[in-house]
Amino acid sequence: MTEFCKIPEAMGLQILSRLPPKSLMRFKCVHKSWHTLMKDPNFVAKHLSNSMHDNFCRTTGVLFKRENFKDTGTAERQSESLLSLINFCNANGDGEHDIHCLVEDVTKGQFSGFEVLESAWIIGHCHGIICLRNATKIILWNPAIREVKVTSPYVPDENLSDLGIGYDPKSDTYKVVHISYGTQEEYGDGHILIDRPKTEVYTLGTDSWRQIMTGCLETETTHFWFQDFHMYFNGFCYWNGREQLKEYQNFYDLQEEHHIRPVIISFDMGDEVFHNMLLPDFVYETYMWSYVLRLMAWNESVAIFGLDHGITSHESWGLWVMDDFGGVTGSWIKQFSFVSAVGFLDTPLQIWKSDEILIVSKERRVVSYNLDTEQYKYLPIHSMDSDYFEAVVYMNSIVSVNGSKT
Repeated sequence: MTEFCKIPEAMGLQILSRLPPKSLMRFKCVHKSWHTLMKDPNFVAKHLSNSMHDNFCRTTGVLFKRENFKDTGTAERQSESLLSLINFCNANGDGEHDIHCLVEDVTKGQFSGFEVLESAWIIGHCHGIICLRNATKIILWNPAIREVKVTSPYVPDENLSDLGIGYDPKSDTYKVVHISYGTQEEYGDGHILIDRPKTEVYTLGTDSWRQIMTGCLETETTHFWFQDFHMYFNGFCYWNGREQLKEYQNFYDLQEEHHIRPVIISFDMGDEVFHNMLLPDFVYETYMWSYVLRLMAWNESVAIFGLDHGITSHESWGLWVMDDFGGVTGSWIKQFSFVSAVGFLDTPLQIWKSDEILIVSKERRVVSYNLDTEQYKYLPIHSMDSDYFEAVVYMNSIVSVNGSKT
């Protein structure tokens, strides 16, 4: 590499580790040593660290899936699923609010395995790897390096239920967590008892599944049930969920779904143990559990961004941060509340700068909203003819889905 580049090797590595994945993929063809370098676990880890912590080279992307209706010339319109990638570059690192982005529609022939992507639902992401699923398959996809992997056949008989993806720092590998609903037993008197959820873990390095214990997902009288995967952060996966009774007198009681309270469920990727945490107090005090709340990472802390009812007669939003946090316990502290200058905020996606949040508007468009200036910008993605949409914010990386650890 030194002879080819005619610069010191350490300097060459430093320069390459700060380049975006798209450039690195092109440079693989420049020289055999560079092709080998892109697969070196140490280089991949260095590039990932730079992407996560260095504003100079950080790039952020959004995978957006929505339904579009095509005009067929008849009374009936035909629906099609569209996948789009939005890539941002935060190259200035100087606090400017200008947004530079490129929109790329994912089409057939562009990605190997596109057909399985087209029919899949978006679950979440970790270090640039996006997890998707359909009725029977789990797919791992790194769009930055155009790699798609369908995991090994899922062994248990249960249908796919709730999923999460994360990184295990102890074993230096990526894992997918699957939680399936427990069995339901009905006795002669109509009495119903529901077993605790079952959990399996997929390990990317071995391309295999194994079942783990889930005793932490129950108390003497209740279970903890999963609803939506929100994020991976600092060794933990996070879902929103609920605590629910495990025993019912009859079928009608079960249909009433006696939720005791909403909770946050976390999973330690290294120790493979579940924990549960309470939401901010106002959620329980108002008995309105259908708030729009989204778990996010903010200033290296776990945070909740969402609707904050009660402070004004207008729609207001707030941010709560977990204090004294180690992945398991802590208390929520409100950082701020604000009334939106425009009444379009609907579904928060992710804070992608310290003061910039990506939100899906009520018009079903992606908006970047600045929390300090209250300025906003519509991102150039259209064809939102339906209320159906899925989106995930991810970081561009060169982490492989084809079995390498890092």
